[in-house]
Amino acid sequence: MTKWFRWHGLIAFGVIAISLLILWVFLADLIVKRSIEKTGTRIVGAKVELAEADVHLLPVGITLKSLQVTNPDSPMSNAVEIGLIDFSLDTLNLLRKKFIVNTMGMEGIRFNTPRRTSGAVTPEKKEKEPPATTESTRFAMPGFPSFQLPDVHEILAREKLESLEQVKHLRREIDVLKSDWEKRLAQAPDRKTFEQYQERAKKLQKEAKGISGVLTIANDLKKLQKDVSKDLDELEDIQKDFTRDKDTLKKKLDQLRSAPQQDIQRILNTYTLSADGLGNITQLLFGPQIGGTVQKVIVWYKKVTPLLNKLNRVGYGNEKASVEKPDRGEGVNVRFKETEPLPDLLVRQVKTSMSIPAGEIKGEIRQITTDQALLGLPLVFTFSGDSLGDMQSISIAGALDHIAPDNASDQVTVKVQQYRVKNFKLSPSDKLPITLKNGLAHLNLTAVLRKDDLDADARVNMDAAVLETGETSGDNPLAKALDAALADVSKFSVNAKLAGPLDNVSVKMTSDLDNVLKNAVGKQIKNLTDEFQDALRAGVLDKVRGPMADTVDSMSAVDSIAREIRSRLDIGNEVLNNLLF
Repeated sequence: MTKWFRWHGLIAFGVIAISLLILWVFLADLIVKRSIEKTGTRIVGAKVELAEADVHLLPVGITLKSLQVTNPDSPMSNAVEIGLIDFSLDTLNLLRKKFIVNTMGMEGIRFNTPRRTSGAVTPEKKEKEPPATTESTRFAMPGFPSFQLPDVHEILAREKLESLEQVKHLRREIDVLKSDWEKRLAQAPDRKTFEQYQERAKKLQKEAKGISGVLTIANDLKKLQKDVSKDLDELEDIQKDFTRDKDTLKKKLDQLRSAPQQDIQRILNTYTLSADGLGNITQLLFGPQIGGTVQKVIVWYKKVTPLLNKLNRVGYGNEKASVEKPDRGEGVNVRFKETEPLPDLLVRQVKTSMSIPAGEIKGEIRQITTDQALLGLPLVFTFSGDSLGDMQSISIAGALDHIAPDNASDQVTVKVQQYRVKNFKLSPSDKLPITLKNGLAHLNLTAVLRKDDLDADARVNMDAAVLETGETSGDNPLAKALDAALADVSKFSVNAKLAGPLDNVSVKMTSDLDNVLKNAVGKQIKNLTDEFQDALRAGVLDKVRGPMADTVDSMSAVDSIAREIRSRLDIGNEVLNNLLF
């Protein structure tokens, strides 16, 4: 009789099946856990840790518990921590090597949670790159104006006065010119020369007796006249040259008289207080905070977007796509054209629940995939929360459209109603800290990123605001004026405009606080500035006065050379006139 069962074969099959089942029970969860940790760590650049992974078969799905993603910039904290992730897989598509999730649940999402151990990993060796632009340099804002009157003596002790240097230089120039002219005059006809001409004239006059005597000395007299005229011409040339040099020095001396005022103005521009410094107080107060937030968002955006920018799979919607020739003996992985093509990875819907300091926010994310071009749909997300303790409501909506990578467009809108702000430090200056003690903020933000170009507008309306300065204001009248002005402000708005490429985003901010504070402290600033200016003028003039007086005295010595030249010309002309008559 023919046996229907071969028991030894059935037993072998049972042993193999049981062995595979045992391996599945004991190893599947571990394999999934290790794969998630290893892949996540490589992508993030810091430890990604998973407490537990549970792979179940009916239906096919995975449950992940306590997923921690380390912040690579702060290894002792997690950028995000997720309590539970649960999803089922499309079994049919899984057999086709497609990871399709219709609905995924994510609960207990928290941000910036502390870690017990460091999540840093040993970085791979890379080529040396230029230092990254830091938050402080990329979004540096103008310094907050000082509210203390500068000390004039300290300023003059370290400031180099250009006027003093010019005075010393002119003094040296005058001394050199005086020395050169004294040497030149030593070689020129002098009083003694013309006295000798007079002696020669007297001698000739004695010899001129009668007509024959006059005729005898005529040639000698003519020669004498010629010699005197020649010396006079030389002296006149000297006088012209000297007058030119003297006028040049005189002009420099006149210009030098205004040099101290230029020093005073330059120092005033550097150290003085100005109401214009408060003309854009919005940029000073809110700029660093806004810039820091923008920097962090950009850093994380750049970590996420590479996942959305992968190339489309070859063969879908592109009949001319080239296929690389495989290595000999390796074969070809052929993809047949699908009626409704799907990406290898697709999460159709994610329902989330995340915790923030204000409370819990629920949201939904749709169409998560690394192949948007094939799916033909962008990633969209919405989050919202109501009655969140210090916040009445928040709503976030947006889309990441990378269907065409060369024409990518991401956008987000954020609305926050009645967010209670407490003890928020505004001023970056420790000399006069400004704090928003209380206030209700209403935020509206719209941001669009096309390719690498950001265009964002944000407006914050603040109600029930209480602004105050710190106790360091003391008896400073300017600080008191600012404190009084802030006390009268209960409502204000702030507008921010962000534009430009991600590597060089500009932040421009305006607010109705600008004119309020500028008008309030303008008069006090002017009084302090006038006081500082008077003290500075006295200090500069005191340092310049002595060297300037010495320079003027040197110029008087130059005038003596002019008098000497004039005296020689007068004597020479007198001698020449006596010879002619």
